[in-house]
Parts: sequence; C-alpha cells; structure tokens
Amino acid sequence: MEKPILEIKNLKKHYAIAKGLFQKPDVLKANNDLSFEVFKGETFAIVGESGCGKSTIAKMLLKIEGITGGQILFEGKDITKLSKSEMVQYRKDVQIIFQDPYSSLNPRWKVGKIIGEPLRLNTDLSKQEIEKKVRTLMDKVGLLEEHFDRFPHQFSGGQRQRIGIARALALSPKVIVCDEPVSALDVSIQSQVLNLLMDLQKEFQFTYIFISHDLGVVEHISDRIMVMYLGKCVEIATVEQLMGNPLHPYTKALLSAIPDIDPDKRKEKVLLQGELVTPINPPPGCLFRTRCPHAQEDCKKISMDLEEANNGHYSACPFFLKD
Repeated sequence: MEKPILEIKNLKKHYAIAKGLFQKPDVLKANNDLSFEVFKGETFAIVGESGCGKSTIAKMLLKIEGITGGQILFEGKDITKLSKSEMVQYRKDVQIIFQDPYSSLNPRWKVGKIIGEPLRLNTDLSKQEIEKKVRTLMDKVGLLEEHFDRFPHQFSGGQRQRIGIARALALSPKVIVCDEPVSALDVSIQSQVLNLLMDLQKEFQFTYIFISHDLGVVEHISDRIMVMYLGKCVEIATVEQLMGNPLHPYTKALLSAIPDIDPDKRKEKVLLQGELVTPINPPPGCLFRTRCPHAQEDCKKISMDLEEANNGHYSACPFFLKD
C-alpha cells in the first residue's frame, strides 16, 4: 500500500487565554486530537466554517506555529525533530499560497524579485539563471513577459494570485498548502485560478492541501475532503462519497447551503439552531450536539472519534454509521 507523504497523528494546538491576575488561564483548543493522512499527488481539502482551526493546521505544517501535542510526519519523519539541514530542505518541500493576494506580496518589490526571492535565498543560481527561471514560471502561471518589471499594485486580484502561485512553485515543492486561495477573488476569476492549479498539479505532480470554507469550490478541485468543526474532524471521504452520501449531520448542513441553479438538484435546507459550544475548555461529548437536529442524550458521552463506514469513508457520528 502507498505510504502517505504526510501523516498527522493526534495533532493538538491549544492556546492559553489569560483571565486575571493570579487566575489560571483558560485553554482554547484550536485543534484537538486530529489524525489524517495525505497521499502524494492528491488534493486533500480541509473545509469548515470560520474559527474551526483550518488555517491553524496550515501554520503548524509550515512551522509558523508550534504544536501542543501529537505528530506531523513528512515522508515518515517527525518535522519537530528535523536537523538543521533537514529543516532547510523541508521548507523548500512545503510551500504556501496565501489567501489574500493584496497583502501577501511586498508592494515595494517588482514581480521578478518577488518570484525570484526564494531562489536567491535557497539556491546557488546566478542572477541570470534566476531571471530565466522566473520568466519560465511566469509563463507557466499565465503572466506576460512585460509583467516582470511591474509592481503588485499594477495587477488585478487574479493576476496577483498568479504571482503568489509562481512564487510557491519556485523551489519545486512536493506539497503546497493552499490557504483559501480563491476566497478573495471574484467568482469569474476563481474558476480560472482553480483550473490553473489543477493544470500545474497534472504537470508537476504536486500534493495540495486545499483549505476552504466553500464546499462548492473544493468539489471542483479535490480528491478527498476532511470536514472540521470546532477543532475536531467530523468526516473524511472522497469527493464522490461526501457529495453523494454525507454521514455526519454537520456535513449535511454544509452541503444543503451550496446554491444550485438546477431546481431538480436543490437540497432541502438544514437550518442549524442553538448555541455554539465554546472552544475554550469545551465540554465532553459531541461538540455539534447543541446545533444538531438529530441530537440524543448519548451525544453528551460520545468521544467524537472517527469510525470507518465503508471504503475509506469516516465519520464521527456513530448514530448515522449504524443506519
């Protein structure tokens, strides 16, 4: 069986929230006991509403944030135990495309310098070799040759995101984390950027971790999807499994919110009512139970561990697994 390029084991990220002088701080559990695998060449999507901990995973993968507990294994190695030279290589192998193309580019640098900076810092290429590679990358992402000497403010949002994509490609990474890469773009431009990402993946065999709050977007680009709720994973499945037979009530609610112009395909809306459970010192049991239309008394006791329903389809709701 193929080994995963990334293994996440019981990953935790907790933040201490100060209260008052001499008082014990509260603990905000941004990610709580997450486990999943990502395979080479696939697009693994992480979806959920704002505040569920999606971007925190990206920060830990990129070592922007430390981890509270658990492991992140890249090609079988724990990234918290890498040597200095291994860490240098890891930072080349795992790159990111940021959410906001307006704030993620240095406004004082021209495009050629923005895309070429990773090469200047991490390779021994000459200035001429760097410029040649940058121009090749620009062509790959659909930027014109004359864009090389322009500043970011001279570009549209879609063009700026293409600059960010070219920068992420510069060091030939194995994994690219896409943190809401199209959410700041017009809908008409989103599909162009998504198609570009898919074309680049076919050519270079990248592995994508695609973070989004929009299931309609991830349906277009993903192979497998993980649904998160308040720092916990509630469902993992292939796109076909998740869209055709969602097993967790929260996933069903998310899917029902996707607009569809075909009246025959429109789903009955699932309206979530009730209070959100706080991620600060959350109570035991299912964290979704206060908003779930199918909640039972036993939901206060279940562990929210994933269980396999069939053929790689996992859900944290044991009641739907039994149906």
